Amino acid sequence: MIKRYLEGKITKVDFDSFLKGLDEPEVRKIYSDMLQSSFEERLSQNSAYMLASKKQSFSHQLSKYWMGMAATLLLLACFSFLIYHTTQTPDSQDNILHQTAFAEQKNISLPDGTEVNLNVGSSLEQMPFENQEIRKVNLSGEAYFNVAKDTSHPFEIATQSIKILVLGTAFNVKSYDEDARVEVSVTEGTVNVSLAWDAFSIDETLTIGQRIRIDKADKSYEVLEFNEPIYWRSMVLNFNQTDFTQVINSLERWYGVELAVKDASLYELKLSGQFKDKSIEEVISAIGFLTNKELKNSDLMEVIAIKSLKK
Repeated sequence: MIKRYLEGKITKVDFDSFLKGLDEPEVRKIYSDMLQSSFEERLSQNSAYMLASKKQSFSHQLSKYWMGMAATLLLLACFSFLIYHTTQTPDSQDNILHQTAFAEQKNISLPDGTEVNLNVGSSLEQMPFENQEIRKVNLSGEAYFNVAKDTSHPFEIATQSIKILVLGTAFNVKSYDEDARVEVSVTEGTVNVSLAWDAFSIDETLTIGQRIRIDKADKSYEVLEFNEPIYWRSMVLNFNQTDFTQVINSLERWYGVELAVKDASLYELKLSGQFKDKSIEEVISAIGFLTNKELKNSDLMEVIAIKSLKK
């Protein structure tokens, strides 16, 4: 087939077959070896072309030689281009990274029509969707997804070795590295959550009003019913019997500060409460009230630094 191309005799059917063969590594190797051999043969015939016939003019011989060389070089260039694009994987193409700083939220529109609300201190990496069977993204932090329906191309979120697979639905994923738990809460449709950590595995399908809560340390999980809104989307900081370590993590991300807890007994408590449009100082005062700690703010906890942008 390559020989027929070099001789100018290849048909469209032959060339289509050539392109299809690039999908197979063994065929690509054969094509490559044949092209290299043809190229080397052209080089070795340089002198032969120049001396082949004294009846031909020098310019005619040179033209004939370079026409053959040009055909070989053109095919080599096309072959290299096709090999590069045929063997590209999603990971080797350009991914798009969306990030929020601490104390910042962002709305994102993905190329397939999916809408994402990205919470504070989070990042979403989107792989190219074009010509892929699965629309893939990586999440670190928290985000609410309203996935555009496409039954032929499922939407997959990877986060901390957890895979979340959907066709078209709405749900929240909370998956901060520093938190003890990962949560997925479904507000519309169905969502499949799966993971495999050594001997610990999950394969659960959630429907509207269900939440899966995964404990990373204990390697355990539970599926719960819920009917409250996703509060952070309304700029509300919500705690419901929340471990105090988790409270501190949330406050630091929400306000973009680093806190020093002065009263260690606070870590023994769980906190319930909601805060909207409150300063960090007001929140600290409210925590003192809710925990019956009649102390000055500076005796409970204090801001010791401003957190920089995530990453």
